[in-house]
Order: sequence, then structure tokens, then C-alpha cells
Amino acid sequence: MVDRLLSLLLLLALGERVWKGWAVRAFFRRQRPEPPPGDPPLVSIIQPILSGDPTLAASLEASLTFRSGYPREWLWLLDTDDTEGHRVCADLVKRYPAAGVRLLLVPPPGPHENPKMAKLIVGARAARGAVLCVLDDDTRLPDGGLEQCLPYLDEPGVGLAFGLPYYVSFEGFWSALVACFVNGHSLLTYVPVAMSGDPATINGMFYAVRRATLEAVGGFAGLEPFVADDFAVARRFREHGYRLAQTPLRHAISTTVAGPSHYARLMQRWLVFPRESLMRYLAPGDLARFYALALLPLFAPWLAAGAVAGGHGATRALGLLYLAVSTAQATHLNRAYLGGATPARWAWLTPVVQLLLPAQVIAALLLPQRVRWRGHLIAVERGGGVRMLRRRG
Repeated sequence: MVDRLLSLLLLLALGERVWKGWAVRAFFRRQRPEPPPGDPPLVSIIQPILSGDPTLAASLEASLTFRSGYPREWLWLLDTDDTEGHRVCADLVKRYPAAGVRLLLVPPPGPHENPKMAKLIVGARAARGAVLCVLDDDTRLPDGGLEQCLPYLDEPGVGLAFGLPYYVSFEGFWSALVACFVNGHSLLTYVPVAMSGDPATINGMFYAVRRATLEAVGGFAGLEPFVADDFAVARRFREHGYRLAQTPLRHAISTTVAGPSHYARLMQRWLVFPRESLMRYLAPGDLARFYALALLPLFAPWLAAGAVAGGHGATRALGLLYLAVSTAQATHLNRAYLGGATPARWAWLTPVVQLLLPAQVIAALLLPQRVRWRGHLIAVERGGGVRMLRRRG
């Protein structure tokens, strides 16, 4: 009886993997909107900056130098007491004077303010562009990236357009472990959701809005108390009747993970946020889609491993087949859509990540809701609120 139930669950899991693979392929084959005729508008690239990662300078330099036909301005927002961040930014401004970067200093956030959102409010008010792009300081847009994303803002009902993240940090085991998690799950999480209906949230590492639309929804003001800033922004746009557009833009992320404790803190932070955002505020239909497409499938590798270890005959074969299909699918997606971002020497980490992830999800649901972000210690309150326990330094 147990074997029959396990076999049925594994067949469902295999079907889910096959469907998601089809969804990714169909998504990237869809016709893309063309930019409207006329001169392209000025784009304001707003980057909240916080030092602490050794690749910060390289990531900011990449944001200054990617090629695009859109005229751009850069707004870099730094804490007044971020000495290292000031040094990095001043050096880049000196090296790229023609970029016209504006450095905006922001006072330390209050005890119930999201540090990133506090900076976005300042940046949006100072921006001069007709289009505003929020770009994290560890995120690198490819050449022509704006051309892949911004035309979606002209689609009917679209208020915000966002991209797909992948990691390029493989400097050591712990960085590679995080990178394999993102590269193995990003496409299979965001894209199937977008193919099954309007997205309920966004990837907050990069997104674009029209200034007029942002002003129509009330800007970023009032979102400071929420720790999951990406979901807070997505929720505001949806409440005002706008759609969120998942675009085929893929952008690289560079984050150095120093060791096991840093790895555990980073994964905890990523997995804590959905509990007090998606799982609390989504409408029943969107919540069911989240469970079916994102949360429950994370436990399938445990079913497969259990079938291999203790199953018999067809059940064991299905377990082996699921693990083989999952690994082959990750390899294919990496080559076909991420430009081989995951080096072959680290590909063996993909099944390791799949087996670790269910335990990390359970830990995120049960452990105290605290996260560390580049030295800040933040409590995640019920309902997704921010409570700063200790600022770095």
C-alpha cells in the first residue's frame, strides 16, 4: 500500500517536472513586444547600496557599463555611515565621470523601516526619468537588457515588469551551493507561475515601472514597515488593478558566501519571507498556485530518495527516474537559458541542493523569524513587519 501511494506521488512529481520544462520552453518562444516608435525615454536606475560583499565594486561597475539604446541616469543611495560604500562609489564616480552618477546619502532607517525601501523612496523622488528601474547592488544587467524588459510596460494593463535572476558566484563551495540553488530553481519557479496566470509577486532584484504609474499607485511611501519589499511593491500594484509582467530578461547576481554560517543565514532570510508575505496575504487561488507550483514540489526529492532507499521494484525505479530527470533538466536549463552559468565542475551540487532544501524550508517555518542582512539583525514580525534588533557597526 505504501509503495503504491509513493509510486502515485512520484508519477505526479514527474508530471510536474515535465510540465514545468515545457512551460519554460514555451515562455522563451513567445513573441516579445517591440519598443514603441520614437525617441526612447530617459531611464533612472535606482540602486540602494550597502557595502559588505567583496564583489560590490565589480557589480556597480557592470551596472555603469552595460550597453543600451536608452538614455540613463544612475542614482546611488548610501547610508550616511557606510564608509566602505562611500569609498567604493567615489572611486567608480571618479573613473566614470561621464556616467553622471548622483550619490544620495540616506540617514539610518528607523527601528521599523526596511532599509532598502527607505532608500527607494528617496531615489524615486530624486529620479528624473520617465521610467524608473530598481536594481540591487549585486545585480548585473546584460547588454540590451533594458530592451528585453521595458517594452512590456506598454502591454495592456501592465504596471511593472521584472526579470529572472541567476547566479555567477562560484568562488568556493558555499558560494557555489547558493548559486546552484538559484540557478536550479529560478526558471522553474517564476516562469511556470507566469505561464499559469498573472504573477502574484516579483523578483525584487530588478524591476521597471513608469514614473506616472508609480505615482498613480502612491509611490513607495507607506511600504517601509514591510520586510519583503518585493512582495509589498507587487501587492500595491495589484491592488490598484495593474498586472505584473514576467519578462525573459535574465540578469546575473554576484554574492560571495563566506562559510556555512553565512550560507545558513542567507537561505534562512530567503525562505522566511514567504511565510509572512505570500502565505499570509495571497488570495485563495494565488495561494493554491503557490503551494502547487512552488512549495510542495520542493519535497519531491525526499520522496524519490525514500523510494530509492526503501522502495521496491517499480517504486524504486520511479525514484531513480525522478532524480535523473531533475538533474538532467537542471543541466539543460543551465545550458539553454542561463548561458552555462553553472560550471560543469559544480553541477554535482544540484541534487545536493534539492535534498537540502526541504529541511531548510521546515527550519524557516519553525525557527525564530530573524534574519541577518550584511550585518543588520532584523526580526520579522507577524504580518511581515520589520523590527531592527541591531544595526551593523
